[in-house]
Amino acid sequence: MEDKPEEKQPVKQPEAKKGGKSCLKIFLAAIAILFFLFLLLAGAVAAGIAATGLVEVPVLSKLIKPPAVTEDFSYKKVSEKKLSQKLESAMSGTEGNVKITITLTDDEMNTLISGMFSGPDSPAQDILVKFSPGVIKIKGELADGKAPFYAEIQLARSADSFVFEIQKARLGALPIPGFLVEGLIGQFIGTEQFLGKPTAESLPVKEITVKDGSITIKGLDLSGLGPPGE
Repeated sequence: MEDKPEEKQPVKQPEAKKGGKSCLKIFLAAIAILFFLFLLLAGAVAAGIAATGLVEVPVLSKLIKPPAVTEDFSYKKVSEKKLSQKLESAMSGTEGNVKITITLTDDEMNTLISGMFSGPDSPAQDILVKFSPGVIKIKGELADGKAPFYAEIQLARSADSFVFEIQKARLGALPIPGFLVEGLIGQFIGTEQFLGKPTAESLPVKEITVKDGSITIKGLDLSGLGPPGE
């Protein structure tokens, strides 16, 4: 009776390195948390003001047209494979203590957020961002097509400071004061103190720099974040 050859046990791959799709999901989760201004501004302003009935005013809505957005928000879609490779190379540390330092262009950021408001229950759609020195410009449209919205947000993060200021906000032809937008965001998430006076310590990131056409994020802490469903 011949001895059976010993079966080799499969080599267990290290867990520290995530697959491309998992890495992309982790980063999307972090982006959703860190850049609440992208998501909540679009969702809260659209839902909050639509609920007040201020979106469409009889007669005036037909006479007063929203000013045209002169900024060029066009972008080229980046492949998921290319984004995943870039995100993986930007990650450092071990599982459970992962940090990321990365620069994202207009094209890359718009590709990342393009599917975030595509669901049937989304209050807004066609959200696009454009990076200018120190300022993030955002535009989109209510899901029912009643009014476009536009905002300019000053954003910066350094070792000892955090700047977040809504410089301009508009829904259709209606200008919206920055404090009202912040109030709507607070109401949307259930606390008016959410924005308050943010501090540098309140964000899990060391530095944020917005330049013309790109945003650089340094030391974004992904600890405790995992792919959705885990």
